[in-house]
Amino acid sequence: MAIPLFVLNNERNRVYKQRRLLESLSEFEIRKHTGLPWWGARELIEWIEPEVEPLARRNYATPAETKILTTLGFFRSGSFQWMLGTVSGTSQPSCSRIIAEDHANEMIRFPASVDERNIVSNAFYQVAGLPNVIGIVDGSHVLIKAPTDHGGVYINRKQRHSINVQIICNHQDKIADIVAKYPGSSHDSFIMRNSDSGYFRAPYLAIPFSRRAALSVEQQLFNTALTKTRSKVERCIGLSGGDLCYEPAKVCKLITASVVLHNYCVNFGIPLLDEDEHQLELIIHGLAEDELD
Repeated sequence: MAIPLFVLNNERNRVYKQRRLLESLSEFEIRKHTGLPWWGARELIEWIEPEVEPLARRNYATPAETKILTTLGFFRSGSFQWMLGTVSGTSQPSCSRIIAEDHANEMIRFPASVDERNIVSNAFYQVAGLPNVIGIVDGSHVLIKAPTDHGGVYINRKQRHSINVQIICNHQDKIADIVAKYPGSSHDSFIMRNSDSGYFRAPYLAIPFSRRAALSVEQQLFNTALTKTRSKVERCIGLSGGDLCYEPAKVCKLITASVVLHNYCVNFGIPLLDEDEHQLELIIHGLAEDELD
């Protein structure tokens, strides 16, 4: 899962502790393996470190910065190859679990107040003139390792094992809600009907008019506006998506952790690296082709 580059505006007037591993790595190495600037990685370490730092200060305990940097490298490439030649005993699963469990409620939030909803709906209205839109919902399949138990229920319509992940995004490419627990055979409508109670109870869900019937001019204009507005969710899926060859339970935690980090980055409003932006466009193109299948 790719994590976008972010730049932090509160770098000034901060006192940071010395970090032996981070300070031994070049800006190029950090950007290549995590997608973050050197000082951005430092800031993220400061944010997560209190929950990750080993309780015992033993010589063989893996430092928090090593765990976090390895986790970031994993989300960017899906591999532990980076860092493993330098350190041993790195615990990416524990770091991912902490990110998912301790920071999900902080970083993944649906607009709760009237003022928050108005900000989102006004921004979406500027896109294509659709009123009262407070989120765009869609699903995406994250490929997984074939489970040893009940593997059949994870086979999606393309005959591959996956988790069907539902997300709601806002106008800033930020994920406001995520459901990452249903097997690939689950239909999007089933997941929507069984979503967590944390969703805002909207009186309706806007969907496009079927292209199989003759459409009026008004219906065609509505479909065009809806397509333009919902392009945000395709970009959002591209930013946070990827394939994970692990068992379902682990994949669900990794997905949530990835979304937490994604939203943390989006909060600072800084674009991706050029190479990541290109990769994102390829992913969005693939998603658009899937819609036509």
